[in-house]
Amino acid sequence: MTSPITLASQLSALTVFALLGLYLLGRKTANPIRTALALACLANSGWALMLVLFPLRYTIPFPSDLAEFIRDYFWMAFLLQAMITPGSPAPALLGSLQRLLRILLGLTLVILLYNQWSGANALDTMPKSDLVLHVALSIFGMMLVEQYFRNTPVNSRWGIKFMCLGLGTIFVYDFLLYAEGLLFSHVRSTLWLARGFINTLTAPLILVSILRNREWAKQIHVSRHLVFHSVSLFGSGLYLLFMAAAGYYLRSVGGDWGPVLQFTFLAAASLLLLVVLFSGKIRSKFKVWINKHFFSHQYDYREEWMKFTRTLLSSDSPGKIYEAAITALGTLVECPKGALWMESEPGKNYECVAALGIEMAPRPLPPDASLIQFLSRSRWVINLDEYLPKTPPYPDLVIPDWLSKIEDAWLIVPLMLYNQLIGFILLAQPLSKIEFNWEVSDLLKAAGHQLANSLAQQRASEALLVARQFESFHRMSAFIVHDLKNLIAQLSLLLENAEKHKNNPEFQEDVLFTIDHSVTKMNQLLLRLRGASTAQEHRRVDLHQLVRAALLSKSKFKPTPSLTVQKNAWISADPDRLERVIGHIIQNACEATPHDGHVEILLDSSPTEATLEIQDSGKGMEEDFIKERLFRPFDSTKNSGMGIGAYECRTYLEELGGRVLVSSTVGKGTRFHLSFPLSSEPLNEVCTDASKHTG
Repeated sequence: MTSPITLASQLSALTVFALLGLYLLGRKTANPIRTALALACLANSGWALMLVLFPLRYTIPFPSDLAEFIRDYFWMAFLLQAMITPGSPAPALLGSLQRLLRILLGLTLVILLYNQWSGANALDTMPKSDLVLHVALSIFGMMLVEQYFRNTPVNSRWGIKFMCLGLGTIFVYDFLLYAEGLLFSHVRSTLWLARGFINTLTAPLILVSILRNREWAKQIHVSRHLVFHSVSLFGSGLYLLFMAAAGYYLRSVGGDWGPVLQFTFLAAASLLLLVVLFSGKIRSKFKVWINKHFFSHQYDYREEWMKFTRTLLSSDSPGKIYEAAITALGTLVECPKGALWMESEPGKNYECVAALGIEMAPRPLPPDASLIQFLSRSRWVINLDEYLPKTPPYPDLVIPDWLSKIEDAWLIVPLMLYNQLIGFILLAQPLSKIEFNWEVSDLLKAAGHQLANSLAQQRASEALLVARQFESFHRMSAFIVHDLKNLIAQLSLLLENAEKHKNNPEFQEDVLFTIDHSVTKMNQLLLRLRGASTAQEHRRVDLHQLVRAALLSKSKFKPTPSLTVQKNAWISADPDRLERVIGHIIQNACEATPHDGHVEILLDSSPTEATLEIQDSGKGMEEDFIKERLFRPFDSTKNSGMGIGAYECRTYLEELGGRVLVSSTVGKGTRFHLSFPLSSEPLNEVCTDASKHTG
């Protein structure tokens, strides 16, 4: 006999869903989505009626079980109908979902007939096949609800969010009910009796969505995200079913160890599922498989371009834009590693300015290099897997040996600004195998154009900032000239009064004080103005003698630097300016090192260049500081500094054709590596300016 609670629970669900179905069918204008929703509501009402007539499955299991399956299938048919609309970009995919639903329907009929023949007629003896099918349908229903909401435009979700919440509640409750029954071999009667009330509570939510969508003419875009998440969720559901079945088997055959084996297996299988879901490489391979088998084009260009733009704009500082550029381009082809070369100045070398995950020594490329000329002329994306010298499609291209030996090197993407090559990006092999075809090439070339514009704009902004800073420096120079005029006026006044008061002791004391003050002031002004000197008289310079002269000028600093000469060299430079540059680095090393530390200088040369290394045991610098601030003009950590010394050092060495490399470890010290091209002038041309410093 039916209990009052059971009767109230099912009658409430029967009444509210019958009213909803009749309300929807009463509309004059026909609409497929509204019709599917009306039939689903009536099916839900019919399921409640069967439970009133055949409570707890004790008498005849077939009608109530069949009614529940019909209810589930009508709700799923409504969700599919809401997503299948004219103009949908992937009707074949949704058609596959419909075919899968029909397969499940056929399986349901087979299981129902088998249960009817076997005589299962109670909750405690519900067949495992019946429970598994109910769990599978619940998972499939949750997947459809989630994707229906996810792929509805954001500004339209307000109309369907309560519908999704209501249907999600129905499927989630059924999943919990039958999953527990599958794990513990029986369905809990209290959960079973509450189903009518649970369904009744969802009816107002569904009604709100009906009132907000009177025509139900929503267009749903089936995106790659829908496919990816749907297949992932459905696969995860099947995996959970397998877990439940395997856990039940272990429990049944394990004897006393059964429960332990069951929960150990479930924990291990759950951990494996989490590892698979959070593995970037597996997700990448899965996305490639989805794009290859479900869509005619490899990319969703709108989504890829949005992702590319977000990544490029994610850099939190100007110094990080190079790394962001590599990441943004690599994201398009699942490449986490790469390196960026940029033209230092128009007509100058192309230098490596950033690298992610690639261990390599940054090598500059001259503008007349074969790779640079080929990229400028063809604007092609070079596939290094296909590259063979003097063979199509690269008959006149010669890749540098050091670049081709970089581990996992794959693509070279040119960065074209109008008709000028401002740089290129080397990408490593992708996480998953991607076929390089015209679609990949076109996408990377278009992204390269966008990157070139962004990087050029960043450099123009930096150049403008430097120009403004130099303008401020020139304005500051006007104030310095004004101070010099005041000093000259003071000294001139002393000369005018000297003849008259030269025997006055007080005047003599005042003269000494004024001269001392003026000399001190002018020395300070000279030190500040030295960074602005532009005099350049390149001569043949003995590098050893010049370094000795720089050391003598810094002899008052502690600790005293030591010089080791392995092999001397002659270079072509302005001796005064080069001595100032080297002296600045030596002074910085001494100032950064405690008195009990050491500053060591090593001079050496090779057949092509001279090298000077200045190593200290000071406090060191962070890598971000070296990249972003060390060589930036007018950026100084010293209270009295102007931030020009390091900038002038790198600028002048680049003018000479050399370079500056800096390596540092916080708390251990810093090493400056300066390289100079050797002088090609005759040996009899000796620099007198350099020799005069050696005394």
